[in-house]
Amino acid sequence: MLPVNRWPTRRPAPRRLPRGVLCLLLSTCLAACGGVRAAAPPPATDPAPAAAYPATAGPSVALGADTVRILPRGSTAFPVISSLIASAHSSVHVEMYEFGRTDLATALIDAHRRGVTVTVIVDPSVDVTRATAAALRGAGVDVLDYPVRKGMIDHVKLVVVDRQVAVVGGINWGATSDLNHDVDAEITGPAATNLEAVFAGDVVTCGREAAEPAPVSDAQLLVASTLPGADIRPLALQLIDSARSTLDLELYVLTDSGIVHAVEQAQVRGVRVRVLLDPSERPSDGPAAALASAGVDVRVYRSSGEKLHAKLGVADGRQALFGSANWTAGGFERNHELDVLVVDSPAIAAELTTMVDADWTASRP
Repeated sequence: MLPVNRWPTRRPAPRRLPRGVLCLLLSTCLAACGGVRAAAPPPATDPAPAAAYPATAGPSVALGADTVRILPRGSTAFPVISSLIASAHSSVHVEMYEFGRTDLATALIDAHRRGVTVTVIVDPSVDVTRATAAALRGAGVDVLDYPVRKGMIDHVKLVVVDRQVAVVGGINWGATSDLNHDVDAEITGPAATNLEAVFAGDVVTCGREAAEPAPVSDAQLLVASTLPGADIRPLALQLIDSARSTLDLELYVLTDSGIVHAVEQAQVRGVRVRVLLDPSERPSDGPAAALASAGVDVRVYRSSGEKLHAKLGVADGRQALFGSANWTAGGFERNHELDVLVVDSPAIAAELTTMVDADWTASRP
């Protein structure tokens, strides 16, 4: 439960301030206090009541030569991932930050035992991942440690099966990750080839020789990574700067001042902006207060124990960016991250907006 200010009782003033002025003064005061998350004054009305948060995988959507299927929340993504691993014929490539699910570890071991080439890249700084890696190695699975160092992590969440179909996004393979509100996507086509290329490059980074496939041109689905690249922050800024009517952000943590400024400018030019943040990430408090003071609608996700773990932006009901990167200096500059930009798909944007609508309405002040 977030702390709430309790103001002393005062004799009513002879003249009331207008509601808008009062809300602005309250937001400014909360921001100055530092100990309370500031929130923008709620809009006069919410949109029509949103549908429940999606509980099943979305339909396959064609984007040029690619197909994309949205997988909201781990409870939807994990059965799809298990099925893909079980149906693998030649290879399963996994790169995972938090890996604590024994069912998926067992699925990888089973694939290895039936002759599928299984290669797993892990971040050895995560205790539960290190334990899972030891179990996989004990069963003969090929496991590589990403060379993490102080101040950075390998935060990627990726699986590629038979070099043809990939699942990528922000969902960790943790014991409780199925509860969090987050998003993965199942992808086939040129984008899956480009995701396989990222994995091959990471195998080389881990110190092993590997053939790195050349990137494939793809105008509809852009694969962006960091370390050694720095591709994700420019796409986030592009998403915000290009918005003309609507901009929805669901973010686990937001601290990048350039992003905050860009969102404020979107508000100034008349874009309807909604920003929803996870309540546990207190570094977001200052940026939330700044956005609220600029008139942006900011809400704190109303959690029942799960995290708002998404790193998601949707603009104008057509463009969307999601993946592993938190919108922070670490996410954009220091960590190894992997995101996907959907360049123009009303169908995919509508599915993601349904998720945002459900969380936004449920988090009404």
